Amino acid sequence: LAFYNQGQKFPNLIIRNINVSINSVLLPAMSNVQDDVKHLKNMTRRSITVSVYLMAPLMMGLVCVGEPLVRLILTEKWLPCVPFMSIFCITNIFFPIHTANLNAIKAMGRSDLFLILEILKKIVGIAAILITMNISVMAMAYSLLVVSVLSQIINSWPNRKLLGYSYLEQLKDIAPSVLLSCFMGVCVKMVQFLHFPDIITLLLQVIIGGIIYLGLSILLHFEPFFYVLDILSNYMPDRIRNRFKRKS
Repeated sequence: LAFYNQGQKFPNLIIRNINVSINSVLLPAMSNVQDDVKHLKNMTRRSITVSVYLMAPLMMGLVCVGEPLVRLILTEKWLPCVPFMSIFCITNIFFPIHTANLNAIKAMGRSDLFLILEILKKIVGIAAILITMNISVMAMAYSLLVVSVLSQIINSWPNRKLLGYSYLEQLKDIAPSVLLSCFMGVCVKMVQFLHFPDIITLLLQVIIGGIIYLGLSILLHFEPFFYVLDILSNYMPDRIRNRFKRKS
């Protein structure tokens, strides 16, 4: 149980900070266009694609640097928490689907649907606990993956009619970012086979992962990358921002 709890800490720290930031901006913006279904759908899609684009490499990267990171920060005795951390990271990659769909439903004032969805998810979650609690803690952790998929379907189900934005469409929208993150993760994981000291391994993994993810985002013309870059350019000094706009 201690390893289970420790495995949650790093993924939850990342997801909590990103999710709070997105929610604080997204829900008020969606509420302002609640009567414009097309605009609301576009905002929901943008939220999901950009959030997953940011979340997927962080979570997949954490999966692949888990061993050296835990050994370096928490010492070797905590290494059994790495499998739990990997499960939570994979689960959290898809967390933006939950957030964006629920925000769209709340923005439209459908508190009745929101309540029904929450009840259904609680039933699924309790059922998973009851089924796996007598097997093992690891079985309970794996059940979170199943619960996460079912919860995604539950949260997105109303928006198939409300917004014309189905769960399959949402999966298609995030597939490029997820696949790119997986490719990056494989490359990052291979660094461990060089058997460098943990600090060097971790630094190499972070640098290589960043270069691969950002480099391929540019080469493949990932729309979320240029959207985020455009937002960041607003906070750059005028001289740098003007140069960036000329190149764009």
